[in-house]
Amino acid sequence: MSYLPDHFTDNSWTTIQSFIEHFPLATLISSYNNEIFTSHIPFIVDNNKLLGHINKDNPQFNHLHLSKVELVFHGGDSYISPSAFVTEELPTFNFAKVHIKGQASYVQESNLIKSLVDMTSQLDDQFKLSYEHPKIDKLKHFIQGLEVNIEDVNGRFKMSQDKSNHHFKKAKDLFSKTQKARMNWLLKQLEQK
Repeated sequence: MSYLPDHFTDNSWTTIQSFIEHFPLATLISSYNNEIFTSHIPFIVDNNKLLGHINKDNPQFNHLHLSKVELVFHGGDSYISPSAFVTEELPTFNFAKVHIKGQASYVQESNLIKSLVDMTSQLDDQFKLSYEHPKIDKLKHFIQGLEVNIEDVNGRFKMSQDKSNHHFKKAKDLFSKTQKARMNWLLKQLEQK
């Protein structure tokens, strides 16, 4: 059995780009001097590259422009219990993730500002960020724009597609309910702090 089987993968650029547009916050992973670094950074797609920005106080900033990176975009996950099915099953997890490998590099300040405006435009239809917004002028000194030149994409969508249509629909329903229940739990935890 190969990892992941073909029925759990979709590497078409149309699917990958759409997934990133809906789930733009990525775990950015790099390695430097035998140490692993991770950050959580939103990215947008621009001409087959990914654009984002990083805080200059982030330890990852010091080497990122010299690094090969992996980004993991998260679309959720869910435990699937055998008790939900009449057929004999094993416990499993279903998930939707996109992995992208590439070379990171820093961009000029003008590209940083453009990426901030473009990202806001893509993510927010209620607010328009202008290039002249006074907070951008203050913020730009503390962050660095970056781009990732995409070298490899891997869409991993394990959603019980290898099962019967009834099983697949049940697994999708469990996925939705689990995501909602877990988010409600998290929000209640935060309220208690």
